[in-house]
Amino acid sequence: MKNNAIKLSLIMIAIIILVFWLTGLLGLWTNGISYIANNTKEYTDAKGHILKGKYSISIDLSNLKSNIGKELYNDGTHRIYVSWIDNTGSVNSGGYRIGFRSSGHYSLTGASLISGVHHETVDENSFTYSMSAKMKAEYHSKVYNCSLFGTSGLNYKDGDDFAFYIFPSESYEMKEVSLHETGIVKLTVTDLYKNIWSKK
Repeated sequence: MKNNAIKLSLIMIAIIILVFWLTGLLGLWTNGISYIANNTKEYTDAKGHILKGKYSISIDLSNLKSNIGKELYNDGTHRIYVSWIDNTGSVNSGGYRIGFRSSGHYSLTGASLISGVHHETVDENSFTYSMSAKMKAEYHSKVYNCSLFGTSGLNYKDGDDFAFYIFPSESYEMKEVSLHETGIVKLTVTDLYKNIWSKK
């Protein structure tokens, strides 16, 4: 009797796993957005587009850790927030840097992610990503173009991350900024990309 109960339980578990696998729920549960993005037979990314608008955030250079979690974008479904910020302590390694984390939405009907990164299907088996966003820093009434520090693929179940250098190297060389700033810098990001994966 006990053996029959164990066998029945194992059969039920196997059936549940099979159903999860066949419906795609297992892949969605383990891989999130990347499961949808990599499933080119069932989903397409043709509807993605650049978002219009400027999105700004104020960063306190006197207390870098206090900026972590500040939101650059939040529409109730998609969110971009400061995940890290640091000062390398050297102009040669970039000085002040900031990283943003993007999170979106996914289900079996599709997925969407608003990010600084455009994720794109090249063909059925290959994918690429590139930075679409641009960032400017306004500090002491001067505006600087910020250069890209890094981007990622869909490394998280619900999104990715991207990062910028806050000030260009010339601003340090010309003594417009130092490695010991204590003011507030306004960062403005444009050309965020709305990645959309929908059922074919």
